[in-house]
Amino acid sequence: MNKEKVAVLFTGGRDSSLVASLEALQGKEVHLLTCNSGIGIGSELSQIRVEQLMERFPEQIVGRTILPTYGLFRSIAIEKLEDDFKRWGINLVLLGDKLAIHAAATVYCIQNGIDRIVDGCVGYQEDLAEQKEVAIEILKDFEKQYGIQYECPIYNYGSKDDVKYALLTLGLSSKSLEGVSIFGDAFSEPSEQQVQEYIVDKLPICHKHVELMVNTSKVVDRTSYKTKSLTV
Repeated sequence: MNKEKVAVLFTGGRDSSLVASLEALQGKEVHLLTCNSGIGIGSELSQIRVEQLMERFPEQIVGRTILPTYGLFRSIAIEKLEDDFKRWGINLVLLGDKLAIHAAATVYCIQNGIDRIVDGCVGYQEDLAEQKEVAIEILKDFEKQYGIQYECPIYNYGSKDDVKYALLTLGLSSKSLEGVSIFGDAFSEPSEQQVQEYIVDKLPICHKHVELMVNTSKVVDRTSYKTKSLTV
């Protein structure tokens, strides 16, 4: 029997490592996806976690694919950076990086017959723009338009310590082995409205990328987000 495939948005950190482990424990064929936009420092550490996971779950973890998102990230988050700061008055570059990740992962999933993406977003980090519920809900709708289910299985898992102890229980290191962004720790917490408006403004770039890369004639409703009420 063919295993059910799942793509994990993987950084090498504790949260995405736990999500990958939980999917593997369910017998899924786990594809680790790491995007490289060129703004990471020390990202090579994540390879240590990949090796740990593959050793722990040799029949489930099929490997890690690094997706280059340099151009896409630039189009979303950097090309109009000055205008973005004027409009929202806050650093939302990492939210733009998250959108690039989703667009690239969507292309990978379409090309590889995967209809489910999971992520390590957690409630204890909801101060981060990309981990706010409003962002997650809009991204769920984005993926749904391509027949892909997007989930954050450990969003309500508990605290950082709960995640660390779960990794130890699974026989994995509890250290965070993800790189850091040059834009990290350089922001104030955005409002839900700012997050929603930024995503809505940038999603057409993501749709255009997917349509270009998979040569699809699928028409998506790019206006649906503009009428969506803010419910979090």
